[in-house]
Amino acid sequence: MSFIDQNINLLSKNPNHWIGKNNENDSQTLFINRDNSGNEFLFKNNEIFKIRETLDESQKPNNLKRELIFAIGINSFEEINSVYQTMSKESYLIIIEPNISLFNYALHQRDLSIFQFPNIIVFADDLINLPFFLDNLLSTNLIFYIKNIRLYLTDSYKNFEEETNLFIVKKITETVKYKAMVYGNSIEDSLTGFKHNMRNIKQLARSKNVASLKGAFKDLPAIVVAAGPSLNKNISYLKTVKDKAIIIAVDTISSRLLEEGIVPDFICSIEREKDTYTYFYENKNYPKETTLVGPLLLYPKIFDEFKGDLIIPMRKNVGEYLWLQETLNLRDDNTISIGLSCAHVAFGFAEHIGASPIILVGQDLAFGVSKEESHAGGTIYDDKNFTNDVFSKINELKVDGYYGKEVTSTDIWINFRKWFEKEILDKKLFVINSTEGGAKIANTIQKDLKDVIEEYCIHYISPVKEVIDSTASYPITIEQMKQSLDSQIEYLSRIKKDFESQLNKLKKLKIYDHFNQSDLLKVLNKLNETDRFFDQIKNNWLLRHNLQPMIMTTVWNLFDIEQVLSANNLKRNKELQVEFLTVSVFVMGEILAIIEKSLKNIN
Repeated sequence: MSFIDQNINLLSKNPNHWIGKNNENDSQTLFINRDNSGNEFLFKNNEIFKIRETLDESQKPNNLKRELIFAIGINSFEEINSVYQTMSKESYLIIIEPNISLFNYALHQRDLSIFQFPNIIVFADDLINLPFFLDNLLSTNLIFYIKNIRLYLTDSYKNFEEETNLFIVKKITETVKYKAMVYGNSIEDSLTGFKHNMRNIKQLARSKNVASLKGAFKDLPAIVVAAGPSLNKNISYLKTVKDKAIIIAVDTISSRLLEEGIVPDFICSIEREKDTYTYFYENKNYPKETTLVGPLLLYPKIFDEFKGDLIIPMRKNVGEYLWLQETLNLRDDNTISIGLSCAHVAFGFAEHIGASPIILVGQDLAFGVSKEESHAGGTIYDDKNFTNDVFSKINELKVDGYYGKEVTSTDIWINFRKWFEKEILDKKLFVINSTEGGAKIANTIQKDLKDVIEEYCIHYISPVKEVIDSTASYPITIEQMKQSLDSQIEYLSRIKKDFESQLNKLKKLKIYDHFNQSDLLKVLNKLNETDRFFDQIKNNWLLRHNLQPMIMTTVWNLFDIEQVLSANNLKRNKELQVEFLTVSVFVMGEILAIIEKSLKNIN
């Protein structure tokens, strides 16, 4: 009996599934046969293995906790079904089947009606795409589950696919670390960024309108110049592309470029510390034809003292900037994908202006021949004391290199690389990696810079500065900023009082060990009233951004409480809620003080 039509219909109803195209080579490695008695056997490399159909008790889910369960292998279907029946109904089951031929077998021969439940999601594709699936998955509310991750190996994978299992575990671990870093910046760190944003907000009146630059350089080549060690061997080629390509440089390498007689069209920055200003901007006389691109959180003196034009983009999909756009009534697309580094700013800006191809140079994301070779010469990293301090506590890891052999990278550089790879894949960008060294960046074409210039940088383009000069500033005045911030102070003050009231109620709430079930239910109902305060923060972009680490920690800890009604569990619940409300009230107070100070600064 074939279940293909029924199964396709079920799978098509959940957009979270990730199903790739069939790879003919898969079926030569793994395939399934059924004997006359209905028993099924897996064949691999001339070995035969009977498919197990019973739950492995040692991997059994905890049905009293909300877990994120990754099950590897789809064809031990009774095993999979037992996992689902055993887990909490608030858990999620992610089934990973890296062999498309085995997934197709399940599609035709299994009754996959279990996929009618939205908390069961399947990945069936080449494992090269697993990181992108995981990134999308953990960009949803499933990020709240990452403290309770469980792995379940179905019998066939446990016995036959050790390398596959290790690879999957590695990618899950990498993605969880990356997402925890993105979502889990400290509250202090978030508030520091907000201070800089508010200190610099008046600079928006001076900045070119980013929305007006969208697609302004469509289909023109842009060279994104980073400061990796491989840049030393091909930097001279950049002298040949004047007026034939847009040069977008990171601030780390800008002085070196100018020394070489190469004037970048744009310098990109993201760091907010004073050191960035001191090393790359203080007493520097950048040419007027060079434009600074960077978000509001830069160290204020960078904006104050830069003589050329400014382009201040909003950060795409970042709550604080979404709040700022709403508050200032900036409706057009003035956001770019900024990511985690100044190279990401440069790349996101190249994508925003419509440049194609985007050519990466100096984007090593790995050490050179030795640990001392972290950046190109002519930068602050020539100072060995500085370099030793920066790299003294890093975690070194081996990754696939540009030329095939493994190279030495770090956790931070791996996260930077993953951002590039996802951005290129999601937006289907034409990107050429002409770094000629360092780590391999997926979804790019590798080609020597000399050859790329000869093929793509052959026509003269209009002077970039003329385009910038003709671009209007943001449609916002200082007076409009002041009025908008005044209304936010009034609004946030009301919310803060509401939170203080709930905090006082919870502090007075008594929970005794002798409470019966009726008493415990009454307490639970009162604790559940805090749900609306969580929702209030999640629905306000500014509060959500600055309180995100607290929300994450609180929910992770709440999910760690077993779903049993007891006095001890309710006490723990209350303790977490009191902590959440206390921190929320404090952060709102800090936000209000920052906005009020910003108003005085504007005046």
